[in-house]
Amino acid sequence: VKARSLVLATGAMGRVGRPFPGEKEFLGSGVSYCATCDGAFYRDSVVAVYGASTEAIEEALFLTKFAKTVHWITSVDISRETESGFERNKILDQDLLASLYECENVEHLEQTKLIEVMGDVSGVTGVKLKRKGSKEEEVIEVEGAFIYGAGGGSKPITEFCQSKVELDESSGVIVDENMKTSCDGVYAIGDIRNTDYKQVVVAASDGCIAAMSIEKFLYNRKSIKVDWIHK
Repeated sequence: VKARSLVLATGAMGRVGRPFPGEKEFLGSGVSYCATCDGAFYRDSVVAVYGASTEAIEEALFLTKFAKTVHWITSVDISRETESGFERNKILDQDLLASLYECENVEHLEQTKLIEVMGDVSGVTGVKLKRKGSKEEEVIEVEGAFIYGAGGGSKPITEFCQSKVELDESSGVIVDENMKTSCDGVYAIGDIRNTDYKQVVVAASDGCIAAMSIEKFLYNRKSIKVDWIHK
């Protein structure tokens, strides 16, 4: 296929690190890396959020608006007892952490490892966990598993274009205000840019900007042509 222009819109899916057993198998059927995208599907459901990062806290907090119960699972201690009281992990966003702890539908499981995502033909049915100091593994019944392990929960799909366009340090495609990449004629829109604003409406807006920019590029115009000006 030959073309004079190309739009990169492969989005972001997956994460850095080895997947847990069952993670790939149930991706899209209960396993998710985006609470903002999929949270509404879990209204009045029980879900698990795995990860000890600010991103995981943000996603768990968002899920509290929909889910009946949010099991926040961390393999490390978020807070520890000292002589002066409890001291929380200072790396994390303290305001977000406090907001999450205030939610009545959140259960925090510290020092607990995620062993496996379990499910059947209907999708995710539970997660297998192992708490520190326990010899036995346990299964918690959930309908959704939001995983934010090593490398975070959203990784731009850019492997196919890494040597062609410039990327930022988080592997997002770098664009200018016209959605143009470092390569002439190539534009990028949506989550492949890896911005903080991962919403469908943002990707649609990116697409509109790219389309108008491409029209200018293809016709070698000096300015953007808008449809409400007719000459």
